[in-house]
Amino acid sequence: MATPAYVPILKGKEGEFAALETLGDDPRAQIMPVIEIPAVPYDYSNDRPSRTVEEHIANVSDRLRRCWGVLPVYLDVPWTSDGEGGPSPLDVALRRCHAGGVQAVPVISRRSAPDAVQAAARYAEDSGVGVCVRLFVDDFEDNIDIDADTSRLLAPFGDVDCDLILDLADISNSSNPAHLVARSMFNMIPIPERWRRVILAAASFPMDLSDVGAATTATIPRREWQLWRALQRRPKGLPQQGVIYSDYAIAHPLPREIDPRIMVMSASIRYTTDEDWLIVKGRNVRQYGFEQYFDLCRVLVGLPEYCGPTFSWGDNYIAGCAAHDVGPGNATTWRKVGTNHHITVVVRAIANLGRAA
Repeated sequence: MATPAYVPILKGKEGEFAALETLGDDPRAQIMPVIEIPAVPYDYSNDRPSRTVEEHIANVSDRLRRCWGVLPVYLDVPWTSDGEGGPSPLDVALRRCHAGGVQAVPVISRRSAPDAVQAAARYAEDSGVGVCVRLFVDDFEDNIDIDADTSRLLAPFGDVDCDLILDLADISNSSNPAHLVARSMFNMIPIPERWRRVILAAASFPMDLSDVGAATTATIPRREWQLWRALQRRPKGLPQQGVIYSDYAIAHPLPREIDPRIMVMSASIRYTTDEDWLIVKGRNVRQYGFEQYFDLCRVLVGLPEYCGPTFSWGDNYIAGCAAHDVGPGNATTWRKVGTNHHITVVVRAIANLGRAA
C-alpha cells in the first residue's frame, strides 16, 4: 500500500463521493481519504430515523465502491446505534466494504465501543490492510495515560500495520498556537515505533458562512495549511516516519444536523486558493433560487484567483455554469465542485513544496 501525500477527511455524503469520482488521475493516485460515515439521517416530518443502520450503511458503502473502487481508504464510523442491538455500525460497514471489494482501513479511537474495536481487529487480521488510530487534542490531557490507553486499544490487533492520525480538529479559535499544540502532540506520541504512518489533521473552515455578507466576496485564511507550511520549515522534532498532511477540505469538523424544514441556505461557492478560501456568496435560495449560481460563477471566473477550466473537474463546471452551458445545480453540486477543486489544489501544492525542498 503506497504512502499517500494527502489524507482529506470527508463526510460520507453524495457531494463528497461525487467529488472523489470526478478527480483527475494524478490527485486520485496521491490521496487516501478518511471517509466518515455520518449518523443515520433523521426524518423530522415523521419524527423517526429515516432508515435502519443496515440500510444507511449499505447506501454509503455501495456509493464508496462506485466512486473509489479498490483504492485504499480509511473508514471511520464515529457513532453507535442506539437501542437497535446487533453488530456495531463499524462492523456492518467493514463487512459491506469487504463484500464490495473496497480496501477499507478501519479507524478506531479512545471513543470507540469495544464491539467496534473487536470488529476492526477481526477485519484487519483477515484483510491485511492494517488499522488506523485517531487521537484528538483532549486525548493528551494530564489525567489520561495515553500510552496505556493506546496499548490497550491496540492489544487485539497483534502485529498488523498501524497508522496514526493526530487530529487537532478546529484550530481557528484555539487559545494556544496550533504549531505548539502540534509539536506537543508529536512529543507525546504513544508507542512511537508502532506507527507505519503519522498523519496530522486540522481544520479552520467555519461552521457556517453567516459572517460573510450576502452578495459579497470574502476570504477565509486556511490556517491548517499555514500550520503545515510552518512545520515543514522547521522539521526538527517531527516524527521519524515523517508527517502526512490532512484537512477537512471545505467543511467544518463537527457534523451539523438541521431540520431541513427550517434551514435557510444561501447560495455560495467555496473556492480554495493557495492560502485562503475565496467565498463568493449570493442570497438565500428559498427567495432567490439556485439560478444565482450563474451570476456567482461569472463573478468567480473574472477573478485572478480562478485557476481556469482545465485545472479540475470543479473548475470546468464553474466555467460551464458561468457560460450557461450547464445548470446551476444545488447544494450537493456545489459541495462536489468545491471539494473536487480543493483536493486538486492541495495535491499540487504538496508536490510543489516537495520540489522546492
